[in-house]
Amino acid sequence: MSTVEENKKLVIATCEALDARDVAALLECVHDDGSWSIPYRQNMFQFAGFRKKADFGEMIAGFLSGFTDFSFKIVSMIAEGDRVSIEARSEGTGPGTATYKNIYHVSFLIQDGKLFEVREFFDPFEVLAYVQQWPAS
Repeated sequence: MSTVEENKKLVIATCEALDARDVAALLECVHDDGSWSIPYRQNMFQFAGFRKKADFGEMIAGFLSGFTDFSFKIVSMIAEGDRVSIEARSEGTGPGTATYKNIYHVSFLIQDGKLFEVREFFDPFEVLAYVQQWPAS
């Protein structure tokens, strides 16, 4: 069992990998049997749903690939036992002049020193506004 401080360090490393758009480092933080879910209606929001590690990796790599710059910063963190929760903010630019800003609440369950279950909440309308700015292909 990991300590609360170890769990917080894992979440910080996860967010730093996301901030750097380093999908390989991000996935290294996720348990092989882990999942990442964005609990919104999948028929209404393309990024929503429950994903195992590999599927999450594909989704986040695709989302991050359009940014020429991106930041993801923790605003606050609270931890107890094997759970860590954060508030965070992101900003990004690209493709082209498209801009993105969002706020998040992310809940992490840690098992065996890795992220076992992640639930990510954010403003989906900010994502839709960002995607609508993309240049036509």
